Amino acid sequence: MSIRTSPEPTLLRVAFVTVGQTPRMDVVPEILTHLALPIAATEFGALDGLTDAEIAALAPVGDEHALVTRLADGTDAVVSKPRVGERLAQILAGFAPHDFDLVVILSTGLFREFESRCLTVNGQRAMESGVMALAAHGGAVGIVQPLAQQVDEIEVTALSPYRIFLSHAAPGDREALAGALIDLAESEIIVLNSVSFNEADRAMVARASGKPVVLARRIVAGAMRLLLDRRPQPTRSYDTSPILAERLQRLTPRERQVLSLAAEGLSNKAIGRQLGISPKTVEIHRSKVMSKMEVSSTGALIRLVVSAEHPEL
Repeated sequence: MSIRTSPEPTLLRVAFVTVGQTPRMDVVPEILTHLALPIAATEFGALDGLTDAEIAALAPVGDEHALVTRLADGTDAVVSKPRVGERLAQILAGFAPHDFDLVVILSTGLFREFESRCLTVNGQRAMESGVMALAAHGGAVGIVQPLAQQVDEIEVTALSPYRIFLSHAAPGDREALAGALIDLAESEIIVLNSVSFNEADRAMVARASGKPVVLARRIVAGAMRLLLDRRPQPTRSYDTSPILAERLQRLTPRERQVLSLAAEGLSNKAIGRQLGISPKTVEIHRSKVMSKMEVSSTGALIRLVVSAEHPEL
């Protein structure tokens, strides 16, 4: 008599790319926990293998914009955005089309496009689209940056039509986060604009402010779920409302992928490149997504994607 066993689930190969050093034990495990998918994660860091002196040489000079990132020893380093961006671009350029099922850029501070031959989640692009969609809906949005100098460096051109309030606080610094809330008193929604902010930071800011708080990690996890979960009825995220969960379950796996990439603000042509399909096919999928999600604009679609990860919105 033979015993039939269920086949092991196929592991999804995901590359996490960070501007700092790996492993990011402060970020990646939490994201994977929320996904509940069979993932084989590989991490790449733009500062991996560099000496302390080489990292110090990457500090911003002159008018270079800055990023703060985590090193392998748990300390933080402030580095030049353009120069570390080039290092990250070199990592992405080294990936062949079938090396990974998904590449995740774990940064919300790089205002640039990256060429990737793999399906990609760009944390910055997803966050920027989400902020603009929320602000365009009429709500005043408060953004917390990790560094004081990033308040002055944030891209204001795209955000200038909206009511945006800015402040700064280091992730995990409860006193600084409480101080930031004073600057953001007039905002209706608060965005913690770095993957280094965690669930504890979100909960503390939500309690202290009484306002909805958008967490970058949740946005990244939600994009990953839409792109990777090929089951007819994907797992629900956090406490997604039953109505929104039902709408998401109307979508096919391909439509969920188009939804996620559209929510990053990508054009039909760019989505087609990522998925290996024609722009016309993307247009057809996109039309079906809009219909099934019962929205009439891309902005409304993006707001639904953000609210899937933040039910209080």
